[in-house]
Amino acid sequence: MAMNIKSQSPLSNPPSLAGLVLLVALLSDAVLSLHGVVPDETSLFPSIVHFLASLSAEGLHTGTALVAFAGGIMLTVSLILLPMQRTYRARELQLLHERERLEASNAKLARQAAHDGLLGIANRREFERVLKLEWQRAARERQPLSLLMIDIDCFKCFNDNYGHQKGDTCLREVASVLKAAAARPGDLVARYGGEEMVVLMPHTDLEGANRMAERIHFMLTERAIPFPDSPVAGHVTVSIGVSAMLPVRNAKQSTLVKQADEGLYMAKEAGRNQTACVAPLRLISLKDHVPVWTGQAQRA
Repeated sequence: MAMNIKSQSPLSNPPSLAGLVLLVALLSDAVLSLHGVVPDETSLFPSIVHFLASLSAEGLHTGTALVAFAGGIMLTVSLILLPMQRTYRARELQLLHERERLEASNAKLARQAAHDGLLGIANRREFERVLKLEWQRAARERQPLSLLMIDIDCFKCFNDNYGHQKGDTCLREVASVLKAAAARPGDLVARYGGEEMVVLMPHTDLEGANRMAERIHFMLTERAIPFPDSPVAGHVTVSIGVSAMLPVRNAKQSTLVKQADEGLYMAKEAGRNQTACVAPLRLISLKDHVPVWTGQAQRA
């Protein structure tokens, strides 16, 4: 990424070499004309010559010494300091390019650390980081936050029957469906562990979360990933637990995950390939445990 960094060096804007040469030529011409080496009529700067001639002999001697001293300083600047400044600028640019390269490498490493290499979605560490941020934002804005906990039905059977390579392909296919379903910029699809995945949806209530779950069921049916040995259907299916909360005082983000996990357990116990959630009342109060079923899937 390009960065605009201004050098703090006092040599960042040095006088031009042409200007220094011109000044040295002016002073040298005046001194030579004053001593008769250059006739007055051919002098480049006769006015300066006449000014110096009007000075006393002692002042003229002092002025000549000052001119020589100034000329030496200018030559020093031209021959030593300017090359040093150019070297400094080249080194500064080299360090700037190195810094940009390191920042790009760090950004790449950060992306790799936040994503699951197999599925191309966020990993659990990234999910927990984003969940914390979205929970805080939902509390500030008083907006609901929803979570889908998704498990591939009978995935162990799939792996045992078709091998781990086919199992990896199946995981990638399901992850692709989830990414296509949760296409809003704020939604996050992540691998929670093994064959479990999650979809975090800011600004989404329980009804919206259930619609998303049904959409996932429908898209997986359309994708029809073959699974002839499945006890549920002839293709890969998922069970989904849904939770939604409006963060309030004393509420914890871990409750959102726990609610979704309990819904997932309920969906699997009821026969898989369906969506379940806990009662909306429990999203505010944890005193009662009243399960509520939503949209039991009927799949071919």
